[in-house]
Amino acid sequence: MFNLERKVVFLFLAISLISSFFPVWSAETASGTTTASTADQVIMAFQIERVGSFLSEPGNNPYEALRRLGRAINKDWPAGQADLKAASFFNPATIGTPDFLKPQSTLHLTNDQKQHTEELLSGYAADFDKLMSECRPASQALIIKTACESKNLKEVLKTMTLHPDSAKKLNPQQRYRIENQILPMLDASDYLVGVAVVSLNGFFCRVNIVSNAGNFASNKIEHNLTIGDFINEDSLMLFAQTHPIEDPAETMKNIKAVPQSDTIIQMVASAGLDFEKDILANTARESVLYVNLDPTGDGGLPDVRFAAPVPEINKLRDNLDKLKTLCMQTGIFTQIMDEDKISLVKLSYFMFPQISVYAGLAENFLVLATGKKNLVKEISHILDVKAGKAKGARAVKNLKRFWKVKFADFNNQLQRFLQSPLLRDKGIPPVSNLKFLEDFSELEVQTKADEKVIEFIVDLPINKQ
Repeated sequence: MFNLERKVVFLFLAISLISSFFPVWSAETASGTTTASTADQVIMAFQIERVGSFLSEPGNNPYEALRRLGRAINKDWPAGQADLKAASFFNPATIGTPDFLKPQSTLHLTNDQKQHTEELLSGYAADFDKLMSECRPASQALIIKTACESKNLKEVLKTMTLHPDSAKKLNPQQRYRIENQILPMLDASDYLVGVAVVSLNGFFCRVNIVSNAGNFASNKIEHNLTIGDFINEDSLMLFAQTHPIEDPAETMKNIKAVPQSDTIIQMVASAGLDFEKDILANTARESVLYVNLDPTGDGGLPDVRFAAPVPEINKLRDNLDKLKTLCMQTGIFTQIMDEDKISLVKLSYFMFPQISVYAGLAENFLVLATGKKNLVKEISHILDVKAGKAKGARAVKNLKRFWKVKFADFNNQLQRFLQSPLLRDKGIPPVSNLKFLEDFSELEVQTKADEKVIEFIVDLPINKQ
């Protein structure tokens, strides 16, 4: 069984999709210093298609965000051409730079590379059609398609762990995840396909990682989000997601591989805690993070709240005194407080005493916040839901990840945060009003998974004028 750790894979896809929006085609191949077979092999194939005359004259579009996108795309779009095709290659020297997996126009590909690009794009036509139907297609739109065979991406990752130019850029944790989590997932999958549609409806994207044999099933590791009933939608941004169920012993082994970790492990032990058994074995399996940019936290901090159900909450309670000792050893002041019959702890670092973080327990939930009132409010919400006095977010079923950003108030909150006590006297240059963000309503990101498909879903509708 394997861990369906998706972050790095989705990072590759996100970089590639975004790059395809802003094509800056290079006339050179990405051969770098790696072997010819890896350097010349098409890793991902892309196609951008203009349906109708969408954004061919961006100055006439009523939305500023789309006008900006149109100007960026048209800069490299040959006149009269209905689509652009491209491919990306692997060069270890570009890891960590904007050139990593950057698409290159078919104008600069060999005949074999062009053929492979065409085969990838045509070979998954049925998948593209299905994903397209879920992306609110329109008669005037930009359509972006991408395809990647898992074996090719697997070869890239193997090269990253073995090639001197790339291996030295990986820390032990990254190397462990690639070798023990991502590569096994790629072994189990066959291909990755993605479609994005941009129109006057907004931006919609679907990416699927597919296992024809249904090799993604793992009840031990993959689990659905169960705290949907507790999600509080009163924030500008919320990020709810499940976390991989790690083996504490394996994680501990990986942590010990980093020399600097010895100091932390010894400090935890001096407080009477076992890092593996008391910390790693009792980490949350899912969590939700809330962010409001309004400076309602201590010292002008934004309103940030974190809530997570703890597997063994009684074990955490029994270790509170030891955790307090650990805080004192690291220069963190602790102050136990009561507010509206809720017990909480104020944590502040000795070098920044004006800024505090508050922590509290709501039955089996650990809750953190940058402001006392915000913490009490969040704990009250959780307790009210448990008591049947309140409801959480709309039903969030069968999801591994649920993110939401409300753009309607983003600009206003950002301007208030820039004028907060934390920033207003720091000499930060003025940030202009990002009024174009108000063109959008709410960004939603979801991840689903079953034995055959891992789905990555992005919806960003436009507010109709």
